[in-house]
Amino acid sequence: MKKTFLFFILFVLILVGCSNEQILLSGESKNWKGKYLANIDGNNENGSYEFHFKKGNSKTNFKNIEVNINNGKTVIRDENFKGTTISTPKSCRGCSVTSKDKPIKVLIKWNGENAETFYLK
Repeated sequence: MKKTFLFFILFVLILVGCSNEQILLSGESKNWKGKYLANIDGNNENGSYEFHFKKGNSKTNFKNIEVNINNGKTVIRDENFKGTTISTPKSCRGCSVTSKDKPIKVLIKWNGENAETFYLK
């Protein structure tokens, strides 16, 4: 009886462990590097986007910055952003989760005159 119970517990732990997945997608353009890191469990996803301006320093200040992810599914806007790294979380339950095989399009516009597009894959 004890062996059967231990086998059952081990089997359940293996199944639970197999349903969790961690993905990391990354990409870059001339001025920006980006990544998306997420934990996926079935139809649940918890992750975060991070975008870093390559040519910046501690005094970097952006006027009217906009980060458009996946053609508007996620948009970050700030009229006066200080720093070189922009981060935002992404979380959903019972959703269509991100696939590591499908690139994520990112369009970043800043200072009213610059724009670059790249893909996280």
